[in-house]
Amino acid sequence: MKQGDKVNCPVCEHQTIVKKKMEMDGWTVGDEIFVCALCDAKLGDMDDVESKDEIKTKAVSGLADLFATEVEEKAVITEEEGDLHFCKYCEHYVCHAFVERCQLHKKGITAMQSCPDFKKKKEKEDNDDKKPIF
Repeated sequence: MKQGDKVNCPVCEHQTIVKKKMEMDGWTVGDEIFVCALCDAKLGDMDDVESKDEIKTKAVSGLADLFATEVEEKAVITEEEGDLHFCKYCEHYVCHAFVERCQLHKKGITAMQSCPDFKKKKEKEDNDDKKPIF
């Protein structure tokens, strides 16, 4: 059972939607429970609900069983200095409100393009002496 599911309420005997509600003990918040949207009768606890990770794991293992394969681990994507040759990190990249340009090749580009003439931007220095004009 999850919030938004349609169920038949055992108390009011109408088809209703499950609503999540916080149980209050005076001014302190208690547990989260599921209640009927019509009569506020308790339908169940949040402890009965499987977590999203458990549901995802069951779905993946079910597919692996169906196709008779093993569950593969998630791929890990690492950022290395040599891999980030996108134009937006290049010294020659100029971004304007209406166009993105490469000043080296004198043509319009997109930020995620890459080229063999990539030259990494220099890191900006923090100068406290320079104050804004405004």
